[in-house]
Amino acid sequence: MSLPDLLQFLAAGRKSGTLKFDQGKITKQVYFKNGMIVGSKSNDPREYLGQVLLHYGKVDEIQLKIARELQRTSGAKLGEVLVEQGFLSDEEVLAILKTRTLDAIYDLFVWTEGDFEFYDDESLPEDLLLIEVEPNNVVMEGIYRIDELARYRTLVPSDRSILELNAGWTSSLKLGKEFRQILFFVEKKMSVAEICYHMHASAFHVYGQLYTLINEGVARVT
Repeated sequence: MSLPDLLQFLAAGRKSGTLKFDQGKITKQVYFKNGMIVGSKSNDPREYLGQVLLHYGKVDEIQLKIARELQRTSGAKLGEVLVEQGFLSDEEVLAILKTRTLDAIYDLFVWTEGDFEFYDDESLPEDLLLIEVEPNNVVMEGIYRIDELARYRTLVPSDRSILELNAGWTSSLKLGKEFRQILFFVEKKMSVAEICYHMHASAFHVYGQLYTLINEGVARVT
């Protein structure tokens, strides 16, 4: 069953429960209530809350380190600690949790294989901060990302790809901070998968950035 069909089926049936996905060592859970997506969990390191906060610039490394230390000693959730320390507001935490859930689901659209199970009417985790996302909107964006990723892969064929910089690129293009960070990792001969991890970013995001660099003649796949 395709992911768009699966999400639309659960939305149309106004299902409540847990949709679990497995691919190798990666496990993701998407929670439904009356056909709406209300949260997610993932063991993909790129989708840990701390990584997502860093990627979107919501906190810096020092603030995250402080919050994690306090989390260990207090047993509170990371989001709660960030609010208590004044690093984020309650609204900002909910917004980033929604973003994380969407990013985790969008990543599923680029999986070429995997297993899924749906646990009907399974209770939601007690510590889950509820959000509300319309599955049909997710499907539309997910299909768009499939098409875009296919275009990106015409220049960046796989997660194992390694790039190098073309001679004279510095004079040919003005680059922002994020692009320069990617170039640093390219110079270190990191694979696309390694760049994703160190950028705290999704594969879709990094592929798009690398595609731009190659298209502009800054770098090439070796």
